[in-house]
Amino acid sequence: MKEGTDRERIARLEERVAALEDLLSRASTRLAILEDVEEIKKLQRIYGYYVDKALWQKVIDLFSDDCTIEISGRGVYRGRRGAEIVFRRLVGQLICQDREEGLSHGQLHNHFQLQGVVNVAPDGRTARGRWRAFIQVAVLGKMAHWAEGPYEMEYTKQAGRWRISRLAWFPTYYTPFEAGWAKTGLPMPGPSQEFPPDLPPTWEYEAYPGTFVPPFHFPHPVTGEE
Repeated sequence: MKEGTDRERIARLEERVAALEDLLSRASTRLAILEDVEEIKKLQRIYGYYVDKALWQKVIDLFSDDCTIEISGRGVYRGRRGAEIVFRRLVGQLICQDREEGLSHGQLHNHFQLQGVVNVAPDGRTARGRWRAFIQVAVLGKMAHWAEGPYEMEYTKQAGRWRISRLAWFPTYYTPFEAGWAKTGLPMPGPSQEFPPDLPPTWEYEAYPGTFVPPFHFPHPVTGEE
Protein backbone atom coordinates (compact mmCIF):
# COMPACT_ATOMS: atom_id res chain seq x y z
CA MET A 1 0.00 0.00 0.00
CA LYS A 2 2.75 2.43 0.95
CA GLU A 3 4.75 1.60 -2.21
CA GLY A 4 1.72 2.43 -4.36
CA THR A 5 1.17 5.69 -2.46
CA ASP A 6 4.83 6.70 -2.94
CA ARG A 7 4.62 6.04 -6.69
CA GLU A 8 1.51 8.15 -6.93
CA ARG A 9 3.14 10.96 -4.94
CA ILE A 10 6.22 10.86 -7.18
CA ALA A 11 4.05 10.89 -10.31
CA ARG A 12 2.17 13.94 -9.05
CA LEU A 13 5.45 15.71 -8.22
CA GLU A 14 6.80 14.90 -11.68
CA GLU A 15 3.65 16.34 -13.24
CA ARG A 16 4.02 19.50 -11.17
CA VAL A 17 7.69 19.85 -12.13
CA ALA A 18 6.82 19.41 -15.81
CA ALA A 19 4.07 22.04 -15.52
CA LEU A 20 6.44 24.45 -13.77
CA GLU A 21 9.12 23.89 -16.41
CA ASP A 22 6.56 24.60 -19.14
CA LEU A 23 5.41 27.73 -17.31
CA LEU A 24 9.02 28.90 -16.90
CA SER A 25 9.74 28.29 -20.59
CA ARG A 26 6.69 30.28 -21.67
CA ALA A 27 7.52 33.08 -19.20
CA SER A 28 11.10 33.24 -20.52
CA THR A 29 9.83 33.49 -24.09
CA ARG A 30 7.37 36.18 -23.09
CA LEU A 31 10.07 38.12 -21.25
CA ALA A 32 12.39 37.95 -24.27
CA ILE A 33 9.64 39.33 -26.52
CA LEU A 34 8.87 42.15 -24.10
CA GLU A 35 12.55 43.05 -23.91
CA ASP A 36 12.73 43.08 -27.71
CA VAL A 37 9.65 45.33 -27.91
CA GLU A 38 11.26 47.81 -25.53
CA GLU A 39 14.53 47.78 -27.47
CA ILE A 40 12.68 48.43 -30.73
CA LYS A 41 10.66 51.26 -29.20
CA LYS A 42 13.91 52.79 -27.98
CA LEU A 43 15.45 52.39 -31.45
CA GLN A 44 12.53 54.14 -33.14
CA ARG A 45 12.45 56.99 -30.64
CA ILE A 46 16.18 57.52 -30.99
CA TYR A 47 15.70 57.61 -34.77
CA GLY A 48 13.27 60.50 -34.23
CA TYR A 49 15.73 62.41 -32.03
CA TYR A 50 18.52 62.06 -34.59
CA VAL A 51 16.22 63.18 -37.43
CA ASP A 52 15.24 66.18 -35.27
CA LYS A 53 18.79 67.48 -35.39
CA ALA A 54 19.67 66.29 -38.91
CA LEU A 55 22.33 63.91 -37.58
CA TRP A 56 22.21 61.90 -40.77
CA GLN A 57 25.14 59.58 -40.17
CA LYS A 58 23.68 58.54 -36.83
CA VAL A 59 20.33 57.96 -38.58
CA ILE A 60 21.89 55.88 -41.35
CA ASP A 61 23.78 53.74 -38.84
CA LEU A 62 20.42 52.57 -37.42
CA PHE A 63 19.62 50.73 -40.68
CA SER A 64 20.61 47.27 -41.88
CA ASP A 65 22.88 46.97 -44.91
CA ASP A 66 20.03 45.54 -47.02
CA CYS A 67 17.38 48.04 -45.90
CA THR A 68 14.68 49.61 -48.06
CA ILE A 69 13.32 53.13 -47.58
CA GLU A 70 10.21 54.67 -49.15
CA ILE A 71 9.05 58.15 -48.20
CA SER A 72 6.22 60.30 -49.60
CA GLY A 73 5.71 58.50 -52.89
CA ARG A 74 9.33 59.08 -53.89
CA GLY A 75 9.92 55.42 -54.70
CA VAL A 76 12.03 52.73 -53.05
CA TYR A 77 15.71 53.23 -52.16
CA ARG A 78 17.81 50.19 -51.31
CA GLY A 79 20.72 49.61 -48.95
CA ARG A 80 23.02 52.01 -47.19
CA ARG A 81 23.64 53.89 -50.44
CA GLY A 82 19.88 54.43 -50.73
CA ALA A 83 19.74 55.59 -47.11
CA GLU A 84 22.49 58.13 -47.85
CA ILE A 85 20.47 59.53 -50.76
CA VAL A 86 17.20 59.69 -48.83
CA PHE A 87 18.55 61.40 -45.72
CA ARG A 88 21.44 63.49 -47.01
CA ARG A 89 19.86 64.56 -50.30
CA LEU A 90 16.07 64.19 -50.45
CA VAL A 91 15.19 64.91 -46.81
CA GLY A 92 18.34 66.83 -45.91
CA GLN A 93 18.03 69.35 -48.73
CA LEU A 94 14.64 70.43 -47.42
CA ILE A 95 16.09 71.71 -44.19
CA CYS A 96 19.92 71.55 -44.12
CA GLN A 97 20.27 73.62 -47.25
CA ASP A 98 23.78 74.81 -46.50
CA ARG A 99 25.47 71.81 -44.86
CA GLU A 100 25.80 68.04 -44.98
CA GLU A 101 25.13 67.31 -41.31
CA GLY A 102 23.33 69.01 -38.43
CA LEU A 103 21.17 72.10 -38.13
CA SER A 104 22.46 75.63 -38.31
CA HIS A 105 21.05 78.90 -36.92
CA GLY A 106 17.41 79.42 -37.86
CA GLN A 107 16.68 75.81 -38.88
CA LEU A 108 13.99 73.65 -37.24
CA HIS A 109 13.14 70.00 -37.91
CA ASN A 110 11.13 68.47 -35.05
CA HIS A 111 10.10 64.85 -35.64
CA PHE A 112 7.80 63.45 -32.94
CA GLN A 113 7.36 59.63 -32.81
CA LEU A 114 3.91 58.71 -31.46
CA GLN A 115 1.42 55.84 -31.05
CA GLY A 116 3.94 53.03 -31.40
CA VAL A 117 2.63 49.49 -32.01
CA VAL A 118 5.38 46.84 -32.18
CA ASN A 119 4.98 43.13 -32.94
CA VAL A 120 7.94 40.75 -32.69
CA ALA A 121 7.98 37.54 -34.73
CA PRO A 122 7.88 34.27 -32.74
CA ASP A 123 11.51 33.49 -33.65
CA GLY A 124 12.63 36.83 -32.14
CA ARG A 125 14.69 37.71 -35.23
CA THR A 126 12.36 40.13 -37.01
CA ALA A 127 9.64 42.57 -35.99
CA ARG A 128 7.22 45.11 -37.42
CA GLY A 129 5.99 48.42 -36.10
CA ARG A 130 3.58 51.24 -36.84
CA TRP A 131 4.22 54.79 -35.64
CA ARG A 132 2.88 58.26 -36.26
CA ALA A 133 5.21 61.15 -37.05
CA PHE A 134 4.20 64.74 -36.32
CA ILE A 135 6.64 67.12 -37.99
CA GLN A 136 7.56 70.80 -37.77
CA VAL A 137 9.96 72.17 -40.38
CA ALA A 138 11.18 75.76 -40.68
CA VAL A 139 13.96 77.99 -41.97
CA LEU A 140 13.74 81.33 -40.18
CA GLY A 141 12.37 84.08 -42.39
CA LYS A 142 11.99 81.75 -45.41
CA MET A 143 9.54 78.90 -44.85
CA ALA A 144 7.68 76.83 -42.31
CA HIS A 145 5.34 73.88 -42.68
CA TRP A 146 3.61 71.09 -40.84
CA ALA A 147 3.56 67.43 -41.87
CA GLU A 148 2.05 64.32 -40.35
CA GLY A 149 1.65 60.66 -41.21
CA PRO A 150 2.20 57.04 -40.16
CA TYR A 151 5.27 54.86 -40.54
CA GLU A 152 5.14 51.15 -41.31
CA MET A 153 8.47 49.74 -40.17
CA GLU A 154 10.30 46.42 -40.25
CA TYR A 155 13.22 45.50 -38.01
CA THR A 156 15.85 42.78 -37.97
CA LYS A 157 18.15 41.60 -35.19
CA GLN A 158 21.79 41.40 -36.25
CA ALA A 159 24.58 40.40 -33.87
CA GLY A 160 22.20 40.86 -30.94
CA ARG A 161 21.14 44.39 -31.92
CA TRP A 162 17.94 45.56 -33.58
CA ARG A 163 18.22 47.57 -36.79
CA ILE A 164 15.68 49.10 -39.15
CA SER A 165 15.33 46.92 -42.25
CA ARG A 166 12.39 48.66 -43.91
CA LEU A 167 10.96 52.15 -43.55
CA ALA A 168 7.82 53.34 -45.30
CA TRP A 169 6.35 56.73 -44.42
CA PHE A 170 2.96 57.88 -45.70
CA PRO A 171 2.24 61.60 -45.37
CA THR A 172 -1.30 62.34 -44.27
CA TYR A 173 -0.68 66.00 -45.06
CA TYR A 174 1.86 68.68 -45.85
CA THR A 175 0.72 72.24 -45.24
CA PRO A 176 2.29 75.71 -44.89
CA PHE A 177 2.37 76.98 -41.33
CA GLU A 178 0.65 80.24 -42.29
CA ALA A 179 -2.35 78.59 -43.93
CA GLY A 180 -2.62 75.36 -41.95
CA TRP A 181 -4.48 72.21 -42.96
CA ALA A 182 -7.83 73.97 -42.79
CA LYS A 183 -6.94 75.88 -45.95
CA THR A 184 -4.12 74.19 -47.83
CA GLY A 185 -2.75 70.73 -48.54
CA LEU A 186 0.53 70.60 -50.44
CA PRO A 187 1.15 67.80 -52.99
CA MET A 188 3.67 65.04 -52.38
CA PRO A 189 7.04 65.51 -54.05
CA GLY A 190 7.04 62.31 -56.13
CA PRO A 191 10.17 60.56 -57.49
CA SER A 192 13.32 62.66 -57.79
CA GLN A 193 14.78 63.26 -61.23
CA GLU A 194 18.18 64.15 -59.78
CA PHE A 195 18.35 61.13 -57.46
CA PRO A 196 16.03 58.51 -59.01
CA PRO A 197 14.85 55.63 -56.82
CA ASP A 198 15.86 51.99 -57.26
CA LEU A 199 12.20 51.03 -57.67
CA PRO A 200 9.02 53.02 -58.42
CA PRO A 201 6.55 53.85 -55.63
CA THR A 202 4.86 50.79 -54.15
CA TRP A 203 1.55 52.64 -53.60
CA GLU A 204 -0.20 55.27 -55.69
CA TYR A 205 -1.96 57.79 -53.44
CA GLU A 206 -2.29 61.48 -52.65
CA ALA A 207 -1.86 63.30 -49.38
CA TYR A 208 -4.56 65.52 -47.87
CA PRO A 209 -7.03 66.64 -49.12
CA GLY A 210 -6.85 63.16 -50.60
CA THR A 211 -7.31 60.19 -48.28
CA PHE A 212 -5.34 56.96 -48.03
CA VAL A 213 -5.14 54.30 -45.32
CA PRO A 214 -1.69 52.68 -45.34
CA PRO A 215 -2.04 48.90 -44.86
CA PHE A 216 -1.79 47.79 -41.24
CA HIS A 217 0.81 45.10 -40.57
CA PHE A 218 -1.27 43.69 -37.69
CA PRO A 219 -4.72 42.05 -37.56
CA HIS A 220 -7.63 43.56 -35.66
CA PRO A 221 -6.93 42.71 -31.98
CA VAL A 222 -10.53 41.62 -31.28
CA THR A 223 -11.95 40.21 -34.52
CA GLY A 224 -8.68 38.93 -35.99
CA GLU A 225 -9.58 40.54 -39.32
CA GLU A 226 -6.57 41.30 -41.52
